[in-house]
Amino acid sequence: MSSVGIPIKLLYEAEGMKVTVEMKNGEIYRGLLLNAEDTMNMTLSEVVRTARNGQVSKLPTVYLRGSGVRFIALPDLLRNAPAFKKVASMKAKMEAERGVVGGGGGGG
Repeated sequence: MSSVGIPIKLLYEAEGMKVTVEMKNGEIYRGLLLNAEDTMNMTLSEVVRTARNGQVSKLPTVYLRGSGVRFIALPDLLRNAPAFKKVASMKAKMEAERGVVGGGGGGG
């Protein structure tokens, strides 16, 4: 794995969990995330596909191209993922640095 961003790391963390993926064409796929790639290409199994017209169909496996993905709804369980802890510590560090550099400006 190369130096990928936090969203892609979270996608990897979601492997083996149920996810919902909305595509740019309006189709919605809900299924078990089997595999994800840096490009957000992914394989889902036990899929329920909802077409733009509302028609629902069940598919055993689908491969979704990452460039067609509008958004991915991940399980709430991932709020405790290690990637988020890293972001929180980076944010705290940046805020601490900003507090030292910013000082107390702006008199009246």
